[in-house]
Amino acid sequence: MSLAWKKYALAAIVFGFGIGTAGGQSTPDALKKGFENPPSSARPRVWWHWMNGNITEEGIKADLEWMHRVGLAGYQNFDAALQTPQVVDKRLAYMTPEWKKAFLYATKLTDQLGMEEAIAGSPGWSESGGPWVPAAQGMKKYVWSETQMKGGQPFHGVLPHPPSNTGAFQNMGIHEQFGGEAENPPRFYADAAVIAYRRTAADAPMDAGQVKITSSGEGLDAAMLSDGDLEKSTKVPIAAVGEISWVQYEFPAAQTIRAITYAMRDPNFIEAMMTGRPQRNLEASDDGQSWRPLHRSATGEGAAVSCYTWL
Repeated sequence: MSLAWKKYALAAIVFGFGIGTAGGQSTPDALKKGFENPPSSARPRVWWHWMNGNITEEGIKADLEWMHRVGLAGYQNFDAALQTPQVVDKRLAYMTPEWKKAFLYATKLTDQLGMEEAIAGSPGWSESGGPWVPAAQGMKKYVWSETQMKGGQPFHGVLPHPPSNTGAFQNMGIHEQFGGEAENPPRFYADAAVIAYRRTAADAPMDAGQVKITSSGEGLDAAMLSDGDLEKSTKVPIAAVGEISWVQYEFPAAQTIRAITYAMRDPNFIEAMMTGRPQRNLEASDDGQSWRPLHRSATGEGAAVSCYTWL
């Protein structure tokens, strides 16, 4: 009787140990499983840029199916441009009926794939613009004109009108990605103030007869450098590798210069990514031979026309 009990007890112990071992091997690692197949709430979302109207339903389908296939759970749609060249037969401009039809197609396909969709409130990087914003309520710039007159006596006349076009600075216009003026940009102008102040003796206009302007190559129209028109430009030949292009102002005597403003056309976005943007340096010399640097500009992102002021 006791021997049979011992055998039964031993068998029970061995059987119980076997069950415990088998159970330990089959219990899944929840953390590992979560990394291998995370839930939708833990999967990444991405920015999905529709670049410069290069939109087709075929491209939308290919993009979304690829996102779903690699495990993305959703996206935020951005309509942008950045001088992207045209690669479709017809561009779809933001918020046109054709654009809306394409976006509806993307929305339905996103839902079918079980993905999450979000959209920026307006095209571009900012949420503050769009055709629904009246020009009077949009972002504005200060513009001005200057009139020099003799003090101590009344002035009778009409002050020259400041620039009234839409753009980043003074009379700079809004340029399309591939040149030319933007079509029918919003316009707003309102007078702000008339300010008169006494000029100091040192604040004298530059006398064209007292300064010699030269450049590193042919083609410079020196008069354009001080006519106040930032849309018209003159050319200086591009320097050979290892050399520099330059414009030089030579004065007969030492000059005190408070600020220098100049505008130049940058390479477009694609060219800049391939070749970089040129660095702009300001230097001074007492003898025309030895030069000392005064300012070196950064070579970051620019625009079709950039304006710089050195103080």
